[in-house]
Amino acid sequence: MKVKSILALSLIIVLALCCFTGCGKEVIVKPIQSASQGSGQSAEQNTETASFPSTLSEIDVSDFENALNDESNYGFLLSDYDDVRDADMYQIFYIGAGLPAPANSDAIRAADEATFTDGTPDCDSTILTAQQVSDFLLLKTGYSLADMSSYLSWDYVADYDAYVHWHGDTNFISINCTGGRKISADTYEIEYALDGGFYDDDSNLLTGGMVTVRISDNTLQFISNSMY
Repeated sequence: MKVKSILALSLIIVLALCCFTGCGKEVIVKPIQSASQGSGQSAEQNTETASFPSTLSEIDVSDFENALNDESNYGFLLSDYDDVRDADMYQIFYIGAGLPAPANSDAIRAADEATFTDGTPDCDSTILTAQQVSDFLLLKTGYSLADMSSYLSWDYVADYDAYVHWHGDTNFISINCTGGRKISADTYEIEYALDGGFYDDDSNLLTGGMVTVRISDNTLQFISNSMY
């Protein structure tokens, strides 16, 4: 009973912290275990003696697949870039990247609607503040909004320093990871297929690619993405 009480208290504390911070859901990749299982060595020793690249186990590939299919991550696989600063912001944030709508979203939406001359679009809207966008990019790429080479092509509401995107669909596409390798102590190349394919801006059907990511503080960060 004492153990159950401690576990319950821990869960309450975690939930309370999430509510307090107001952060969106963050999907993390489980620590890669296959390289060190059964070795009797510490993680630091394994890193020092490991040879790269090393092939990931099916379990590790499955963990990456689960993470990449989350709405906070899959948008990074829908554009081609050698440097994540060149990633397509429109695809990354299309449905909000899992971030919560700001508390004053109704006021932001109304301010945007007031600028329309042909009536309000008959569809849903996604609303994010510039601070949310920048904080998310810093978490997922190591760069802020100001560092990105492209801008977020949504309606910008200057009075609230916020963005509004009117859309009636999602850009979600299922990701199937087919393999992967660890290329350094914290960096991975993951091969993936896109279920049904994805058309780029030139109407080319892209069926998959290889994304390079790192795990920083147990959080997935994107480095580059090559589509084919």
